[in-house]
Amino acid sequence: MENTSGFIMILGLVLRIIGLVVCTRKATELNRSASGWGVFGFFMPIIAMIWIQFMKPYLQ
Repeated sequence: MENTSGFIMILGLVLRIIGLVVCTRKATELNRSASGWGVFGFFMPIIAMIWIQFMKPYLQ
């Protein structure tokens, strides 16, 4: 049972890192705050990745 919980924790950490990277790159493409989206992508990876995929570029 301990091996399963350890695996789930590692999988969760990997998902958070992937969310951080995906959101940061996409935010840079859209002229958004890369650091803000990176933090959001780390703490709520699934929601952040879905949300940023539907955003339009920020025009200054």
